[in-house]
Formats: sequence, structure tokens, C-alpha cells
Amino acid sequence: MSSSLHSFRVLSANIYGTSAPSEPTGPIQTQELKGVPSAPGQVIATRETDTSVLIQWAPPKEPNNLIGYYIDQCVQGSKNWTSANHKPHKNTKFVVSGLTTGETYMFRVQAINELGLSDESQESAPLTVKAALTTPSAPYNIALLYCDGHSMILNWKKPLRSGGAKIKEYYVDKRRRGTTMWREVHIPPITERNLTEGAVYQFQVYGANLAGLGPASKHSEDLTCDAWTMPEPGPAYDLTFCEVRDNSLVVEWQKPVYTGSEPITGYHVEYAKKGTANWITANEKAASHRFLKVTGLEVGTTYVFRVRAVNAAGVGMASMASDPVTAKAVAGSQEVSCVVDEKSGDIVLSFESCQINEGSKFIWKKDYKEITDFSKGVVIKSEGIHSKLIFKNPDKEDFGTYSVSVTNTEGVSSSYTISNEELVKMLALSYDIRHPVIPLKSELAYKILERGRMRFWLQAEEISSNVTYKFFANNKELSGMAHDVATGIIEFIMDHFTEENEGTYTCQITDGGGKAQSSLVLIGNVFCKSLCPFSRLPLMFPFTTGPHFSEFLSLQIGDDCSVTLVCKVANLKKESVFHWFREDTEIIPDVKPDLGSGVCKLPIKEFSLKTAGIYKATISDDRGKDMSQINISGKVFDDAINKLSQLAGKSLAAELVINCTATGIQLQCHMKYYTSEMNITWYHGETKLSHSDKIVIGGTPAMATMEVVEPVEKDKGKYSIVITDPENSHKRTLDLSGDGQYFQYFSSLISFPPESIPVVGGLPDVVTIMEKKTLSLTCTVCGDPKPQVSWLKNGSEYVVSLDQGKFASLTIKGVSMEDSGRYTMIVQNKYGGESVDIVVSVYRHGEKIPEAKPTLTPKTIIPPKLPIEIPQPKTQPAPSAAPSTPSPAAPKAALGRGVKSPTPSRRK
Repeated sequence: MSSSLHSFRVLSANIYGTSAPSEPTGPIQTQELKGVPSAPGQVIATRETDTSVLIQWAPPKEPNNLIGYYIDQCVQGSKNWTSANHKPHKNTKFVVSGLTTGETYMFRVQAINELGLSDESQESAPLTVKAALTTPSAPYNIALLYCDGHSMILNWKKPLRSGGAKIKEYYVDKRRRGTTMWREVHIPPITERNLTEGAVYQFQVYGANLAGLGPASKHSEDLTCDAWTMPEPGPAYDLTFCEVRDNSLVVEWQKPVYTGSEPITGYHVEYAKKGTANWITANEKAASHRFLKVTGLEVGTTYVFRVRAVNAAGVGMASMASDPVTAKAVAGSQEVSCVVDEKSGDIVLSFESCQINEGSKFIWKKDYKEITDFSKGVVIKSEGIHSKLIFKNPDKEDFGTYSVSVTNTEGVSSSYTISNEELVKMLALSYDIRHPVIPLKSELAYKILERGRMRFWLQAEEISSNVTYKFFANNKELSGMAHDVATGIIEFIMDHFTEENEGTYTCQITDGGGKAQSSLVLIGNVFCKSLCPFSRLPLMFPFTTGPHFSEFLSLQIGDDCSVTLVCKVANLKKESVFHWFREDTEIIPDVKPDLGSGVCKLPIKEFSLKTAGIYKATISDDRGKDMSQINISGKVFDDAINKLSQLAGKSLAAELVINCTATGIQLQCHMKYYTSEMNITWYHGETKLSHSDKIVIGGTPAMATMEVVEPVEKDKGKYSIVITDPENSHKRTLDLSGDGQYFQYFSSLISFPPESIPVVGGLPDVVTIMEKKTLSLTCTVCGDPKPQVSWLKNGSEYVVSLDQGKFASLTIKGVSMEDSGRYTMIVQNKYGGESVDIVVSVYRHGEKIPEAKPTLTPKTIIPPKLPIEIPQPKTQPAPSAAPSTPSPAAPKAALGRGVKSPTPSRRK
């Protein structure tokens, strides 16, 4: 449509024809439209109320005869945009209402003209719907709590409206009576509502939050700064209410600051109808605690309350009157319920709030003191409008009044009192739930089997695969029980039932949290009846003609600590076949069973927990099959370990062996057999050692070991190993202190390039040692190629030639005075070497330790020499000090892990 003047008229029509036209309009100028508007500018959302948001935006740069705007809203993350208005909005501000409090939204805007909608604007920043912050209202009711003649303690009531944010600070102004100038009391502001200040006459208080400083309170009445000396208590303060119902409520308060001349013994609560001065005492007998439930109120009536403290001198000052409170329950109020959970046995207090708002929290109290100690198994679980106080470990001290209040509501609260009698009943019910009884279809019974066997069995209503059980005969636990989950049957087969088995039999079952026990008494006539089938027979095993076990499986421990399973079979023929099993897996022994003699043995190598389990033996042929079983666990395993400990303890080597490793010093105790399940303990002095990165405890089947990793000075001292069996204990000790066996360890090995001369490190200059002790000289040796090591005594006597890698040591057991002297260690390879001197001084027991002063030659560097010559002694070597006539070509005995260095013979 081009831009020109036009007039318009209207005609109406029906089935009979068209009407006359209307009067024409005046000339109308039309405009040429260029297109839809451009997109609006930046959109800004700001908080308005807890259900609405104010949206503002910039108009489009090309309005093109703009008609208005449409505003869209979307919950953050949903991408589900909906329109906030249903007709074009003409302004660039719009309040979006009906939003969910606490939800986060985004907004966008579109412009519209006659040709259609513009592109969408950019989305606004996400905004959470909350009421806009304002400053708090004024505090009120300033009261004097105490005055000592020089200062005052004040109290006031916090603002009724916080402005949407927590009140963080209070400011106090003061002025003298008759003046108009207010002065700040505290800079910076205080954070407590109780304030101690100088002598003043009037006060006013401000509250402050994030939005700023609120208005001042009404100034206090004139307060005279006279010291309080009356014997009665001062006023209580901070009266609050909870559990407001139609005819009752609970009032709480804080203890007076001024207690008077005697301790406070109780409190009286008084109340009056609002607007009257007719105060009524709610409790004739003073309450010993700082809360009281006031009953007998009139529904819908508004009251004020005050509290007076009492001591031996009398009734004290009344507190400032409380804010008015109306005796009417919050609509929909619920009460706290108390039950014992049917599954867990926990005692549970539950509460459902009729109101919940943003920031609301459930506060649980016992006797109106907030519960903050959760160490005894008390748990609070809150979700939505529900909250629970759970006693995981209830006990007899848990009686009392439990209350819950919900913050940010209209005073929603409730309580429940658990009396001592009710608690006893709940504890009994909790115990029954936590210790259920497994129902039994049949009690423990017995059945006589063939060849002197007796079957004991019972049947439960239902058992799981995790069921455990114990079987006792005359209070002695027996092993070897079995169960069937499908039938609920638990049984025990006694291989030899004889006169010695008279007594009481008991089976204890545990399955999950359930338990059961059943006993069977076989004494007197009942026992004789059960034994009768066996006693009438001339032979013990006449019930089968096929192969069978004449002696069932037993575990035997040899004097050499060997562990062997032994059984005996009978009535065999050539085709009879014998098999061993462990946990239903067949074992192929190194030596086949000796069916000729009937005695079958299965050695258990390196007996430990890894080899424990259920072992079975079977014998079969075409006449039948027999089986014997033993469960090597529990008491059977413990008895075997105790026997091994007894044998190993008696076999302990006379002395511990010290050995240098790549990481430290290792002590070794040789014995007949070692396994970690034995009761073996290592000690450093009186301190028990435990396995760690510093102390490595272990062993091999032939010895127990303890390694000190990277030893330092404090690691010196006496080390002991103790092996304990039920009857005795066996101990060995090694002295690694300064006046005993001496050791040195060079912890930092120095790296040398290939083809380097050998270097010695770690040897002391002087060693002083008591007679009959053990001398151990240990050092590190580095070099490439690998050096050869030699020791000399007094420069002439050849001691020994060693070769053990990075370490070299010389050990002399039971040193004597003759062992004093200068010892020289020589290391050498084709590039040269070094020699080091050590002075050894031996003294007798009881003598003063000599102060040995070394007269040593300096460390000598040996130049390269080929071929390498081992230094030869100038005199004949001691008869038994070293291998005979060592030579460079003779192979050197490499010392293995834990083997001592050769020692010189003792001269007489």
C-alpha cells in the first residue's frame, strides 16, 4: 500500500442482500512499513517480591511503527520458554508475577508491529526469585539488666522485620538526660545485643543488615547509674514462645545477669491479658529450669508474660513484659510422634511441618536446649516438610522432653516427652527388633548312623547363604558342621560316638541380625539308649561290606613342624580308588596313597591361613563309597598354630643374626618353622614393634625377620623377639647399643661412574666393646669393576677375604681381650683401591670404659696394579680363622642374605 490519502465506508450483508453503505470516513494518510522492528536491547531483571521480578529493557533501534512488547520467561536449564503477557505491553518495564520463590529464571523480550514479531532480545542474566532487601525495622524495649555504678549492661528486642537479610550489627547511641545531642557508644559496631557501657541516662539502638542501617529505636527511659546491691536477683530477659496452642504455650527465657547475694533457685512465670495489669502467677512452685508450659489459657485471647527469678533472699525484679502472644494454634499444626522402627530398632521422633519457607530449618532440642552433641548416635534427618530425630544407640539416659521448631514460619513447633517408663518399654522393643530369633521347624535332634557315627541336626524355617553356626559338646566347640539353604537343615556328623560323649549338645545359629539356639541332653537313660546299637556289636564298624574309613581324617603335627592329614581305610580291593579334595577341588599329592597298608597321608606344605579350609578324602569301588571330612579352621586351625608355635619356640637359634640389606639392617631368628599366624612379637627395648614403612616384619618358612629401614642413632638399643604358645614363651635378644654389639650403617650410597676405583664408607675410627659381646664391623663398598675385600689385624695377621657386593662385614662372637688391636680393611680392583684402619678396644665387665685414642694411619689410596694381588699376611694365618691358603684365583664364598661373615678362631 503506497503512501496516499484514502476514505473508507462499511456495508453489511445477510442472505437477502447487501445494505446501503455507511457514511465515508474522512481522508486517512497511510504510511509505508519497512518491516518488523529490530530486536529490543539489553534485558535487566531485578528482585521485586518473593513471587515477582521487575524486567527492564532498551527499545529497538528501528521501531517501525512499534505496537508493543512480549516478555518470555524460562526456568534456568529447562529451555521451556513461556509468555509472561498475552497482549502487547507498551512500556519498557514489566513486572512478571506468579513466579516460584527460590526458583531461578531468565527473561527475553520481542517487539511487535503490524507486520509481525521482531527477533528475540538477548537473554537476561539468571535471577533467583526473592524479595528485595530492605533495611531492618527499629529495635525496641531497651532494658537495664545490671549496673555496678560505673557501667551498665543493656538488653533490647531485635527488630520485628529483618529486611530480608540477617541482622549482622547493632549500633548504640547515648545522651545525658536533658540534652539533645546523641553520641555513638561503639565504633566499630557491636555484634551482641547485650552491651556494657559507661554511666549514661538514655540510649537508642539501630540494627544493620546488607541493605544498610535501619531506623533508630525509641529511646530508653531515663536510667540512673546507681550500683545494684539488692540481695534479690535482677530481671530475666529474652522471653520467647513456642508450641502455642489454643489453651497453652511454652515460654522460655534467659538467666538474669545479676543473681543477687545468693544463687538463683528457681523462677516464677506471670501472665496477664493484653491491656490489663492483672498479673497471674502460672506456677506457685518455682521452676528449676528456664522454660515452663503454661496451661489454662483462653483460646483466641492475647496475653503478655514476665518472669521473676528467686533466690534465698526472695523474689527478684520482674523482667520486661514480653511481646503479646495469642493463644491460638497455627492452622494445620502437627504434633511430634515417637515410634520404634520395625526394621532397625531405632527410636524415632518424627515431625511434619504445616509450613515451610525459603531458609526454614528444623531446630531440635532436649529439655529446650539445642541438641549439638551427635557423638552418641543421635541423628537428625530433614527433608522438605519432614524431620526426624533418630536414636541409633538408645539408652536409659534418653528420657526427657524433646521439642522441634521451624524457623522462618509463624511459630511452627511441637514437643514430645519420653518418660522413664515409656523409655524402658521402647528399649526392650528395640532390643527384640535388633536381636530377632530365628524360628526353628525342629529342635536339635540326633540320628544313629553306621560304623559308630552320630548325626546331630536341626531345621530352621529359613536360612540364607550367609548363615553361621557353632556346635558345642559339653561346652567344647567342635568344627565340621554343614548346612543346606534349600531345606534349612544344619547338621554335624560325629565320627566316633562312645561312652565318653555323654553330656549336653548345643547349636548356636546366627543369620543376619537373627539368632537361635537349641540344646540336646544325652545323659543317663537317654544316652544309654543312643549308645545301645553300638554297645551290642562286637566290632565298631560292621555296617558295611564296601571300602570305608577305619580311622577318619585327623591333623597331625610332627616334631619337625610338618603338618599332615592322616586317615586309615579298610576293606579294600585292587580296584578301590582313593582321592583327596580341598574345598571340593581335587588334590594330586606328590606321593600316592599307600592303600596296601591302608594309611593315607597328605602333607600340607607351608601351613598357614592360605592352606586352611575343608579337606575331604574319599574311598570307592563297585561296592560303594565312603567319605571323611575335616574343617581346618577355627579351633582346629588355632590348635595347630599353637602346636607349631610350641615346637618353633623350642627350636629357636641361640642368637639372633644381623644382616645388612640394600635398605637397612635386618635381624633374623632361625627356627624350625615360621608363619605369620604365629604369636610372634618383636620389641625395641620395651616398645612393641609393628609392621610399617620403617619397620618391616616378615620371614620365610625357616626364620622370622625384622628389618630397620635406613637406621639412625635412635634405632640403637636392645632388640628382642618373643614367640608365645599356650604354655610358654621363648625370647631371644640382640644388643645393638653402644656398650653391646656395635653397628654402623652408611645410609647414603655414593654413585661413581663406571671404571672407578673402589671406595669404603661407614666404618668407625674407634670401637670400644665389653668382653664376651659380639663385634660387628659393617661398611659399604663401591667400585666398578666389583672390588675384592680383605681384612688384616695389626698389619700382619691375615683375617679373612670377603666378597658380598655393596656391603662388607666382620663379625667376632664373644670377643676377648686378645681381640683388641688395629684392624685394616682393604678394597681393590684393577683401577686401584683404599685401605681403612679401625682401632678395637676390649674391656672387662665392671671396668671403666677406656677412652681409646686412635693412632691411625690416614686412609691410603692404592694405585692400580695388574694383576690384582690380595695382600698376604706376614705370618701364618690362624689355624681356623679363614679358608685355607686363599689365592686370587680361588672362588670367594658369596655371603647370602642373613649369613654371618666368617669369624676368626678363639685363641686360648
